[in-house]
Amino acid sequence: MAKKRANAETMANKQREISVSEFFAKNRHLLGFDNPRKALLTTVKEAVDNALDACEEAGILPDIEVRIEELEAPASASKSGKYRVTILDNGPGIVRKQVENIFGKLLYGSKFHRLKMSRGQQGIGISAAGMYGLMTTGRPMVITTRPRKNKPAHHLELAMDTSKNKPEVTVDIETDDFPETSSGTGTRVTIELEGKYVRGKTSVEAYLEQTAIANPHAEIVFIPPDKAGEDP
Repeated sequence: MAKKRANAETMANKQREISVSEFFAKNRHLLGFDNPRKALLTTVKEAVDNALDACEEAGILPDIEVRIEELEAPASASKSGKYRVTILDNGPGIVRKQVENIFGKLLYGSKFHRLKMSRGQQGIGISAAGMYGLMTTGRPMVITTRPRKNKPAHHLELAMDTSKNKPEVTVDIETDDFPETSSGTGTRVTIELEGKYVRGKTSVEAYLEQTAIANPHAEIVFIPPDKAGEDP
C-alpha cells in the first residue's frame, strides 16, 4: 500500500514554532557561549559594544566602567567559576517601555533593522548573555537606567521565557541609587554567570585594551576580580 503523501497542511500540523530564544538555549555555541572563558568575554564585549553604540548615537563621549567580581572560585585551574559582570555607561539611558525589548528579547533593537554596521551582534548579544547567565546561575539580568537627568532611575530584573521569547520582569521599581555620570544619564547592566577568567590574548583585559585603542575618544575603566572591591 502506497504511503499517503504529506501536504502543506498535514506537515504544518506536525510542526511547532521554535522561538529564537529556544534556539539559543539549544545552540548557544553559535553565539559565543560554548565555553565558560568565551562566555565571560562575549558578555563583556556585547555590553561594552552596546554602550559605545548608544553613546555614539547620542553624541556623548563614552565613559564606561567594567567590573568583574568572583562569586565562586573555580574548583581547579581547568574548571569554571561564577562571576558577576557589571557595565556602567554614561549614555542616553533607556526609556522604561523599551527595557524588556532591548534586554529580554532576542532579535530586537534599532541596529537590527539598519544597514549601518555596528559593533554588537545585531540585537542578539546582550539578551543572549542574560539568558546564558540565567541558564548557568539561575539569576536574572539586572538593569538600572536613567534616561532623564535629575530623575529617578528605572531598576528592573529580567528573566526569560525561552518558549515564548518573552522577558519576565521580576522586579520593577524606581530608584535614586544610580551613580553620578558625566552626562547625568546612563545605564548599568549586571549579569551573573558561569565563566572562566583568564589573562592573555583572549582575555577580557586584552579585548578592552584593543577597544580603547580603536576608540581613543572613549574612557574605559576596568576593575578585574582581584580589585573588584576597590573604587575605580
